[in-house]
Amino acid sequence: MKSVNKIARFFFLGIFFYALVASASPIPKEIRKEAKNQPSFELLLKNPESFKNHLVLLGGVIIENTPLEDRTELLIEHRKLGSSGRPKYSTKNKKRFSVVTKDFLDPEIYAQGRFITVYGKVGSLQKGKEKQLLVYAKFIYLWPEDFIPSSGWYMGIGPGFFF
Repeated sequence: MKSVNKIARFFFLGIFFYALVASASPIPKEIRKEAKNQPSFELLLKNPESFKNHLVLLGGVIIENTPLEDRTELLIEHRKLGSSGRPKYSTKNKKRFSVVTKDFLDPEIYAQGRFITVYGKVGSLQKGKEKQLLVYAKFIYLWPEDFIPSSGWYMGIGPGFFF
């Protein structure tokens, strides 16, 4: 009877640690906390000038990577972020924003179609007749290629089966 209790205790302890690690986010807690009360993406997009120098956390899919001599420019298709900072899967939104970083981001790694989360200061960029939202990156997280963005809640049964 004692060995059964010991096994059960280790089992539940293992489940607890797995849940703790699985819920960890690669986006620092301070950044997620600061970005909690940021303006909506639609509001930022309408008038980037009025939010100039505000810190924001945005994410999406890389459309274009342009490395220049002193910086790298990214064009991102916006996606809403989950609570951990991961971009959610959605093809409804076709709105875009630009990211500028002083770092060199290799186009082979930061390639078209990769999911990314960016934290930085809001600026604006003149594109033709209209201004486009620009973010000067302070922090960039490139999600692993095997990352599948969440499309919502689902229930799993056993290893690898869900409906």
